[in-house]
Amino acid sequence: MYKKLATVGMTVLLVGALSACSFGDDNNSSSNNSSEETSKSSSSENSSSSESLQKKSFDMSYEDAVNAFKEKHSDAEVSSVELEKSLGKYVYTVDGIADDNEYEMKFNADTKEQLSDETDRLDSEDAGGVEKANEKLDLDGIKTPQEAMDKAVSEQAGDVTSWTIERELDTTYYEVTVKQDNNKYEIKLNAKTLEVLQTEQDD
Repeated sequence: MYKKLATVGMTVLLVGALSACSFGDDNNSSSNNSSEETSKSSSSENSSSSESLQKKSFDMSYEDAVNAFKEKHSDAEVSSVELEKSLGKYVYTVDGIADDNEYEMKFNADTKEQLSDETDRLDSEDAGGVEKANEKLDLDGIKTPQEAMDKAVSEQAGDVTSWTIERELDTTYYEVTVKQDNNKYEIKLNAKTLEVLQTEQDD
């Protein structure tokens, strides 16, 4: 009788111990899965490094660069604006076209210093305001460069290395360059709606 009771008691203890171990394993597994999901989420959110233009701010905005260009060349229409790193500095390049000349000015984005100002004579077929009318940017109501970069990175994860505002036919658009590992992607966005117009991998 006592032997039977002892046996039953031992069986109950063993079952309880096994259940506790199993429960502990489930908790550990759940904890590990949670940690992995958090890690993946964190990795996704931090896909852009501190070198990405998306995470930088400058003393000179693109509007400042455009206004500085217009003050110097009041007869011209802006035809493109670009921001990229060049020789260790972040540089705005503003291109513009007058009736008979085209201009290019560069500015240090951090210091607002004017770096260059070049003038070229237009060819006869582009002179007389022809090229000026074809290339003029419509900057009214466009999205900010930050919004364009955010949209581009949501389409293709990576570091933004440059952005440009240009025009094709009647559409003013952003072209944002995103680098991921050794691959570069050019993402074109409608400057007013941020609709993705084209995504192309650079060879």
